[in-house]
Formats: sequence, C-alpha cells, structure tokens
Amino acid sequence: MANDAGKIRFAPNGSLYVAPAPTGGVGGTVLPTAVGNGAAPAGFADFGYVNESGVTITPTVNTDPVNVWQSAVPVLYNVNSASFSVKATFSEVSKITTELFYGAEWVEVKNAQNEPTGDYRLDLSSVPELTEISLVVDWSDKGKRYRCVVPRAMISDRGAITLQRTASQEFELTFEALDYQGSLGYVLTNDSGIGTAPGIGETPAFATSVTVPNYLTNDGSTGSWTARVVTTNQTGPAVISLLNSGGTAYSTVTTLSASGQYDVTVPSGQIAAEVRVTHDGVSTCYSVDDNTQLGTSVTCTVA
Repeated sequence: MANDAGKIRFAPNGSLYVAPAPTGGVGGTVLPTAVGNGAAPAGFADFGYVNESGVTITPTVNTDPVNVWQSAVPVLYNVNSASFSVKATFSEVSKITTELFYGAEWVEVKNAQNEPTGDYRLDLSSVPELTEISLVVDWSDKGKRYRCVVPRAMISDRGAITLQRTASQEFELTFEALDYQGSLGYVLTNDSGIGTAPGIGETPAFATSVTVPNYLTNDGSTGSWTARVVTTNQTGPAVISLLNSGGTAYSTVTTLSASGQYDVTVPSGQIAAEVRVTHDGVSTCYSVDDNTQLGTSVTCTVA
C-alpha cells in the first residue's frame, strides 16, 4: 500500500465524559452507540479542560510463551491477562474532578439550626469505597471523529496535587476498564479510511469502472467509438463482454488476466452500449453512450 499523508491523524479537539456505570435496570446509564457530533452523550457529564498532555489510552495484552522440547524458541503465546486504561490530567476544579480524585462526596455544611452555611465538606474515609463509572473519550481531526466507550471502569491511580503560587491545580487520574459482558470497551469512528480499507489478511475488493475517453467528440451514429474498462484488485481472470445490438446476447471481447484496462470498440450505428465484466463468477454491467463520460452500473440485460 502506498504511503498516504492524508491518513495521518491528530487530536486537536476532544473531551472526556463520565456517568454512573450501567446497572442494566430501568433508568440506568445508556451507553452511546454512535460516534456523535462532539456533544456529550445523553446522561454523561463533561470533565471540562484537560491539560496540554492530552489523554493517554493504553490497551495491554500480557502473554506467556509456550515452550517445547523440540524448539529453542516459543511455538505459541498464550494470553495471561488483558487491560485497557485511560489517563488524563484535569485542569478544572469541579465537583466531578474533586470527588473522583478524593474518592468521596462533597456535603453541604449546616449550622446548629440545620441551616446551610455556604461551606462544603469532603470526608476522607480510612476505608474508602471504589466507585464504578462509565467513561467516554471523544477526539476529532478535520471532521474525522473518534469515540472510545468504556462501559465499566474504576480509578486505579491518582497523581499528587501541587499547590503553587504560579501553577494551577491539576488532577491526574488513571481509569482502568473492568469486564462488561465480555468486553473492556469499544471505539466508534466516522473515518472512512478505517472502515473501507482492507485490514491485515484481508484481500482488497475487486473493483471496475467504465468510461468513454472521447465523449466530447464521439458520434456513434456515424462511426465507432471506445468504452474503456479499468479493473483493480483482480484475483483471477476478468472477462469483458459487449451486448449485441439486438440486446439478446453478450460477445466476449477479451479476458484480462490481471488488473489493468482495455478499450472496447462499439460498432458504428450504436450510440449506446452495455459492457459486462465477469470476475470470480460475478457479473457487473455498465450502460454507456457515446457522449457520456462515465458508465452507469445497471442490471444486466441478459442473465
């Protein structure tokens, strides 16, 4: 595959969102199933600003080698454990960031008359309870959106707060994914370069097109003209045929043994034609005429 700078991605825009972990009951958190438009998913709250280090997403698979007597190197690796973590340093001092950082909830302080004082208290338990959350990470670059969804997670690590005169407070949190119905999470995207490109071990799909090179000057009523067939990703022979003027049968024009192109000559007196390309037992037909640049995929006239 050729190098393509257009497939290089940055993450200049992004957000993190949090919600209670889903319980499966009525009214619980509903996990997003679409990449979204940059807004918070329903039921999720925005963490706000993240410092310039951004977000670190780390999938980990730990393996053990399988050694055998007959080989000096492992013949197989077996999965020992797997993990998925998200790390970010939050810049906003908010109810969300501080409660997750300290592992406790803020409570309004009341006076002896049980009246609000305007102060809030957060008690640090000697036996803290770990909170399960759902986490969503969004990022985008020039309209290419990505969304990572972690259905169940807990905070596995916290960084220290540094109180300084010239530096703002920051809250460093590492979230560790937990098992959720056999999954650690999932990633959504609208990036067509991901969804349509072949992956490892996948064979690119066969493709073909039909064009008319001289469509501006052709006159099929008085002379012959050319329809150009181009094939890509061939895995076997491609048979190119032309429907006869009576529309009753196809005549084989040529067979391409590899991806390439071939110019089909349409006889004088025909201003329109139908070209069929058959590859791996599948036929695709194109309707073309002498003064149209691109052929149109159509249902083959003769099965």
